[in-house]
Amino acid sequence: MTSAARAVLAAVFGTAARIRRGRPLHPVGLLFDAALHLHGAPSLWGAAFLDEAMELRGIARLSRSAGLPYPSPDVLGLAVRWRHPSPDGTAAAEDRAGAEGTGRGATAASDAEAAPGATAELLLATTGRTVPGRRLLRPAVRWAPGLYGSLLPYGAGGDRVLLGAVARRSWASPARLGALARVAAARPLVFDLVVASPTGPWERFGVLELTGPAHTDADEPVRFDPLRHPIPGLEPAGWIQRVREGAYAAAQRVPDAEAAGLSGRRARSV
Repeated sequence: MTSAARAVLAAVFGTAARIRRGRPLHPVGLLFDAALHLHGAPSLWGAAFLDEAMELRGIARLSRSAGLPYPSPDVLGLAVRWRHPSPDGTAAAEDRAGAEGTGRGATAASDAEAAPGATAELLLATTGRTVPGRRLLRPAVRWAPGLYGSLLPYGAGGDRVLLGAVARRSWASPARLGALARVAAARPLVFDLVVASPTGPWERFGVLELTGPAHTDADEPVRFDPLRHPIPGLEPAGWIQRVREGAYAAAQRVPDAEAAGLSGRRARSV
């Protein structure tokens, strides 16, 4: 059953990617520098990412899922990539050096990929806040305020959890890329990082801060794959996650049209 569903979904996403000549979803977005300030959740969840204090650096991308023109509601996406510290802390030190010495966008993404096993990624999308709503995508017309959720569960310490990022009202913005770039030029985009059991209350375990200037990755697309780059201690759980893995692989085998012949360019400022 899982293998058949995986094959069907892979075929659908692969076809969509070829039709759109690149990403089947979230075709256009903006890249930012990202800082994760983790202090640990009130409860112990059995994963260092949720339980311990740490400072992480990376990149993030905000995007519209279907690419529909504003003011049409669209599912909004938040993708984050960072270098997760190794037990001796060396990855964290390398990441700080990379954040200080590299460019943004695709260049920063390449630096993250340069350390096998150290890269971690998290993909979130706008969902509802209630217990049933956490498992449903929710089209939105504003980047903030709002909840971006993992939708699907992760395994942590023998239990299943959902992850989320709550965009603060302090940078309220309509869901247009131009408006987002202007807001980011004036102030950080701040999210509260939260975790919950599938039916329990949300608990705050850190803060995600995105800083500008915003860059587009149209010339050199940055692809995310959280199944290939899981968060240490948090394993994607359930058969739907296994089915999704095939869809990711099929979509990413299709090169972005605008990326052909442009691998030497950097991400453009907006």
